[in-house]
Amino acid sequence: MTFDEVERSIKALSKFDLVVNHYSLALDESHKNAPVLEFNRSSYPGFEAHLFTIADASLWKPELNSEADVVLIGPENGQDSHESWMKLLSVAQEVMKSLEQYRQGLTHGIIPSTHWIYHEIRWYRKNWEGQLHEPRPVEEFLYSIDESIKSHIRELNDLGFSTTQSCSGLAKDHADREPYLPYVMFDERVFPRSSAHLFTLADITSWIPSYGPHNFDIEFRLPDPEGSESFWDNLVMVARRLAELLHEYRDSLKD
Repeated sequence: MTFDEVERSIKALSKFDLVVNHYSLALDESHKNAPVLEFNRSSYPGFEAHLFTIADASLWKPELNSEADVVLIGPENGQDSHESWMKLLSVAQEVMKSLEQYRQGLTHGIIPSTHWIYHEIRWYRKNWEGQLHEPRPVEEFLYSIDESIKSHIRELNDLGFSTTQSCSGLAKDHADREPYLPYVMFDERVFPRSSAHLFTLADITSWIPSYGPHNFDIEFRLPDPEGSESFWDNLVMVARRLAELLHEYRDSLKD
């Protein structure tokens, strides 16, 4: 990817309603500074979680500056700058395209009631500084999962999206009572920044994400049970791809 191609690809991000403040390519192999790409906070609602996910999948470092803009910082190695840019922009294109339905909803006034980033900076999220959680083996609780979604819950856990509670929302799984609306809760402390990844997963699949009551979980809900079976299927399908994109990031945390 040449200097001009990188610049064109960065400018093309505007078609996804992303507002770029500035960037530093650092494509010269003798360049001592890391490449930087900064996005304005005026980009579409919820974009922060998506960019943090893109950064992690690309092995870039995401952070917020003092203006609450999102800054993505590449590796400090000029020799790898071209490859780093190619990876970042390729992942950005894929993830942003998958969020098209989410962004279309925004244009029709469907604004998320819970914003990932606002909770990030509140004092009660400070408990993230505690130890990460060891994922609970799915075999320990699979017996209590609704029959219709047992395979879905098993695979979500196998993919590294550790669940804590769920309900299929299907009447056939609850002959003795009215079922809850479809929901699933995830442990956000299994991987650093997994909360951003989970919000991205929810936004791609049209589930409604929010923070759970235990201060370490994220809840996905559907507003009604209609079509929930296809929503469960799509959730797992997208989780597969997201786990693939985040594979290197998760592996890097083991070093």
